[in-house]
Amino acid sequence: MSRWMVLHWIHQFFGSNVDSMPATHLTEKETRAATALQPTPPTGNPDRRLSAALWCAGVATFALMYAPQGLLTQIGHDASVSPAQASLLVSAATLGLALSVLPWARFSDRVGRPTAMRYAAATAGLLAVAVPWLPTFDALVAGRFVQGVALGGLPALAMTLLHEVAAPARTAALAGSYVAATSLGGLSGRLLVVPVADHLGWRPALAILGVGLAILMAILIALLPAGRGRRVAVPSTGILAIHLRDTRLLALFGIAALLVGGMVAVFNYLPFRLEAAPYHLAPTVVSLIFLAYLAGTAGSRAAGWVVGRFGHRTVLVSACAFMAGGTMLSVAGSLVLILLGVAAITGGLFVGHAVASGMVGAHATTGRAQATALYNVSYYAGSSLFGWVGGIAWANGQWFYVAVLVLVLTVLALVLALLPSTTARRVVAVESC
Repeated sequence: MSRWMVLHWIHQFFGSNVDSMPATHLTEKETRAATALQPTPPTGNPDRRLSAALWCAGVATFALMYAPQGLLTQIGHDASVSPAQASLLVSAATLGLALSVLPWARFSDRVGRPTAMRYAAATAGLLAVAVPWLPTFDALVAGRFVQGVALGGLPALAMTLLHEVAAPARTAALAGSYVAATSLGGLSGRLLVVPVADHLGWRPALAILGVGLAILMAILIALLPAGRGRRVAVPSTGILAIHLRDTRLLALFGIAALLVGGMVAVFNYLPFRLEAAPYHLAPTVVSLIFLAYLAGTAGSRAAGWVVGRFGHRTVLVSACAFMAGGTMLSVAGSLVLILLGVAAITGGLFVGHAVASGMVGAHATTGRAQATALYNVSYYAGSSLFGWVGGIAWANGQWFYVAVLVLVLTVLALVLALLPSTTARRVVAVESC
């Protein structure tokens, strides 16, 4: 099969229909300052190379970031650490990513999005192979943090690159491709390492996955378009201040942190519940819960169409309600109800995230890289913080306390979704966790 046939298949499989929304209203002075941050769009139409590059970025980033989540029970037992401590292998990576997205955005303003993404991909690919062999648990946590810092240059810049390179008529399909790729990466990274770990151990499993992802990173480097945006004339802090005064954006940032924090807590600690009495499920069987990501993939692909029919507020509220309902189902003793609950939680998160992240990208037509960076900071900080806090809940009240935590987070997100500041007419979908 030729390279172009492969690229054509990737593009056709991951196409999606998404919309756009009106820009934020700025003062004349703010608009002049913000406009100075906009890089000069490259000439030419986006092609299959860009579609394939975004696909590689989405799969590799999210597979690498969340792969240890399916192995937390094994790692905790092997390293003699508590569930909350084991979860730091996930939280450290997401925290590193959260802290690095703003520096990556600033760096990309100076050297161009493709160049910055190449640096991020090369570093992350090397770390993917090396980190699993670090000898102690503390070293692993530190290595995962550095890994997250390197990965931050990919999701922080992918959608900005898309808007700068692609023609407006092509951004919808390319955004849909990236959404689906992140979903596939999040699923495959969690799902594939567990059966390998059962036979070879969790370190070789993560290292083998790392080799595959390093190859994807190399392909990404080769496929990224040439060129760069012009050097910015105004410090990024100016545009950040504009975004941080926008109450609509602040509400969207909060929704992102709360919803993803709830879902990460569920996936971090549900395996500990299902591998214990009365279920006694094998790790490979437990890893199948990550197939709930397919519900999220379908939900994120349908988000743009649903918002076009019912409005963004209805969709955000419904997403929060799905997560709340799924959380309550997960408290039941029936394994079937638990699985249905997890599917509802995952679908709710993906839909809510697709709506919120898309609104940020479309709302901030000036300083889009900085707005996307702030959204990513909130999103991954919420993942890191609440994923760890879930361990405290588990230690004090097992699954019931974890469910209470997730329910509180979804209710708070629901309140933010109902605020007038989140009003908008249409939305585009972007990445998932």
